[in-house]
Amino acid sequence: MRIIGGKYKGLKLIPPDGSNIRPTSDRLKESLFSIISSNKHKINIERCNVLDICSGTGSLGIESFSRGAVSVYFIDKDQRSINLIYKNISKLKIDNKFENKIKIIKSEATKALKNIKKIFQIVLMDPPYNTNITEKCLFKLKEFNLINQDSYIFAENGKTETFNYDGYQILDVKIYGNSKLTILRLLTSSSIK
Repeated sequence: MRIIGGKYKGLKLIPPDGSNIRPTSDRLKESLFSIISSNKHKINIERCNVLDICSGTGSLGIESFSRGAVSVYFIDKDQRSINLIYKNISKLKIDNKFENKIKIIKSEATKALKNIKKIFQIVLMDPPYNTNITEKCLFKLKEFNLINQDSYIFAENGKTETFNYDGYQILDVKIYGNSKLTILRLLTSSSIK
């Protein structure tokens, strides 16, 4: 498990120790960041606040930071994941001027979202498969005004999993083995409170 692009390219990250943490496959991660860096959606990660929900090892958020994201927030409820995120971030040897660009929150995803006051241009979600966390988070992202019309949501789920995406437009769906990556944006007519 390593960083595949940006300032820290090639740096090895600490993998999970065989616990219940399922890191995003290298293939899916590479594809996700190829999509982000392509001209298809006109995303400039260097102008983006990134939210990494159900962070696990922190690999996706750390990859975003390596590629120049303005800030990265990590959310996970599992203490083992939180410990792993701290360890992996410490490998970056970030100096003090960047410390305030990273925030790690130990909490259940939907509870954490209500306490954040920021708009994210990129939201990465990789919850445990076959749960309704994606659906709940999509609703809460709108409810708490954490996204806008320029935000992109990248949700990884099990290949056969479905979820309610009311108020969102599906831009693309890609299948990688047993995983599915769904790319969404708010519908123009979707009400943001």
